[in-house]
Amino acid sequence: MLASSSRSIRLAGSVVNAGVRNARRESTVTSPTAPVRREVTKAERAAMRAARKERANAFIGGGGMGPATSAGAGEAVGGESAATAAAVGRAHKSSSSASGPTFDAARLGWYAAVVIPTAFIGWGIVDEDSPPARLSRMVGLTGMIEEYAKPARTKLLPDWNQIPNIPPDFPAPPCLVIDLESTLVCSTWDRKYGWRHAKRPGVDKFLALMAQYYEIVLWTPSTDGIAAPVVDSLDSKGYVMHRLFRDSTNYHNGVHCKDLSWLNRPLRKIIALDDDPEALKFQPENLIRIKPYDNPNVDDDTLERITPLLVEISREGYEDIPELLRQFRGMDADEIAEEHERRVNDLRVRRERTAQRGLGSFASSSRAHLPPPELPPNLAGGGDGGVQQLTAKDLVGSAPAPEVSESGVVGWLQRRQKQQEEQNKEKFELWNEVMMRKQAEKKRKMEEQQQQHHHPA
Repeated sequence: MLASSSRSIRLAGSVVNAGVRNARRESTVTSPTAPVRREVTKAERAAMRAARKERANAFIGGGGMGPATSAGAGEAVGGESAATAAAVGRAHKSSSSASGPTFDAARLGWYAAVVIPTAFIGWGIVDEDSPPARLSRMVGLTGMIEEYAKPARTKLLPDWNQIPNIPPDFPAPPCLVIDLESTLVCSTWDRKYGWRHAKRPGVDKFLALMAQYYEIVLWTPSTDGIAAPVVDSLDSKGYVMHRLFRDSTNYHNGVHCKDLSWLNRPLRKIIALDDDPEALKFQPENLIRIKPYDNPNVDDDTLERITPLLVEISREGYEDIPELLRQFRGMDADEIAEEHERRVNDLRVRRERTAQRGLGSFASSSRAHLPPPELPPNLAGGGDGGVQQLTAKDLVGSAPAPEVSESGVVGWLQRRQKQQEEQNKEKFELWNEVMMRKQAEKKRKMEEQQQQHHHPA
């Protein structure tokens, strides 16, 4: 029974296969042959190119093809001469020129629909008092755009008493805002090495010294994904307390501006070092403009020269730093350093002249005219049997300590000066402890990250 059924199945399959083969054979026999393409001469090919060019010009100029053009094209393909195709094209061109005013009106209408709104938008952007700008403010469109241009947070820096490892009673030092690109580093790119960053000469010493006197904020208009690795390599010891990137800037008139009023610090206690004055257009009185560092092959000592002024500002405890910087208006960092050195030298000369008045002047003038000694002084006190000369100090003893007046204005000023010196000393000691603690914590975190990298879980 099973054998007979299997034979029946094989017989049916063979019948079906035979039918398929017969159908394929019949379709092959009855299918029409493909037409043979004839060879096109050079003249016909030139005529077809001319016809296609005329059709394209007609379509662009008149918005479509007429029957004359189609006929001309067909005749050109069929073997007519190039002169016939050119005659047909000229005929269509003359016919399309009759519809020229319609095309001009459409084109002018399209231009008006695009150019006029664009001009109004540009007018509103350039002139804030223009009618388009007023209309935008009235409907609320300007406010929506400005919200996206503002920094991401209302307080870019945390409150001073909320920063970890900072004693609650420790006073806030001045804030030093430093730019990254062209101020601390020079960025170059080539096809062989890609992006490379060169540190400005003296930047390590500058950051180490400024960290003892200022709350350092590194603020760059670059994104954190690009600038963060550079900052990590630049500040490997953790001198920078805060890092701000592009999301903390205020985009205004095509420039990523650094609005210092968003730092949550008093503006009168902020100094900004930047090479771009446009970046500090909101608070130009807080800016010390520094020359761009764009050539690592040139010697540069700008950071070293501006350091004494910055240290003096912090040590003296100026309450209004912008007022102090107004006397250097229009100068860059190098010129400010030169002016500061000149003033210090003038002050030193005036003090020397004051000290040389009276008997001091007589003593200095008499010493100036004495000839140089023939033998060097015997500083050891023994020597070759020489007798050491007695001085006034050996005869009468040291001078008594200056008496401190306990009453009156003089006493009050002396006590106040002494208190300020003690407070400054305590403040600097606490600040050094804070920075050392912060560096130790950062070093510990880096060691933990390295251990996790070498021994992954």
